[in-house]
Amino acid sequence: MGNQSQKERLLRYIDQAKVEKLKQILEMSPNLINQDLASDILQTPLVRAVWRNDKALVQIILDFGANPNQGGSASITPLMWACKRDNLQIVSLLIQSGADINIRSNQGFSALDYSILHGNYRPALYLFEFIQEILQFSSYYQFAQDNDYRYVNYEIMITHLKLKTEYQLIPNIYEKPKKQQLLDPVIDPRETWGDFIYRQIEFQNPPLVERDELPSNLQPQNRIIGKIRQQINGLPVEKSKSQQYKSISPQNQKNDSLANQNQNQISFT
Repeated sequence: MGNQSQKERLLRYIDQAKVEKLKQILEMSPNLINQDLASDILQTPLVRAVWRNDKALVQIILDFGANPNQGGSASITPLMWACKRDNLQIVSLLIQSGADINIRSNQGFSALDYSILHGNYRPALYLFEFIQEILQFSSYYQFAQDNDYRYVNYEIMITHLKLKTEYQLIPNIYEKPKKQQLLDPVIDPRETWGDFIYRQIEFQNPPLVERDELPSNLQPQNRIIGKIRQQINGLPVEKSKSQQYKSISPQNQKNDSLANQNQNQISFT
């Protein structure tokens, strides 16, 4: 009971940044320095201070002998938390205090991985000087999607890490790529029956492509079912005048002829 009471006080003093009272607790109960703070807070005092982005408290707890590689039962080390919190100063302090950058969490990620996952470029660039072992783009995208993380363009971020681009010079890695606007959208008749059935079940819209990507015989203005599908979905059946003028050049006519000759796909309505 006494030990639990001490932990509760220790947690409260960390959260309230009461330095002197925190020191008193650690002096009286040094055994708490590397233990979980509570059954529902699987963090050591050091991790809690890092989580609060309080560098002064981090230094004090380190001075009391906290293990810079012990994060608690959750397996997330203080360095990983500093990377997740985007605090380069604390990252640097922990490494100077002996934090191991090679440790991986139960999820298989290193501190550098957590910097990348959260789109925190500054700690990622700092750690990249020590270790260049990173995962494939797809691994970061999948984990971020599964855990509802904010969007990060990992291709751009990792490319600039490898180039060692300064933080001030990197492009916006949080901006989602804009979808290409179709100039003359038509429903793609090459959709398979399997995709068609799945789309109906999921109430999804039909796939769209540029009209001129299709050979002439598959364009909706040349197919009864194509005309119907365009009208049902509120799309124009015929080409716009600008698109017609663009497609009447001899070269475009030649390309359409070749496409028709090579067309061997089965279309589905």
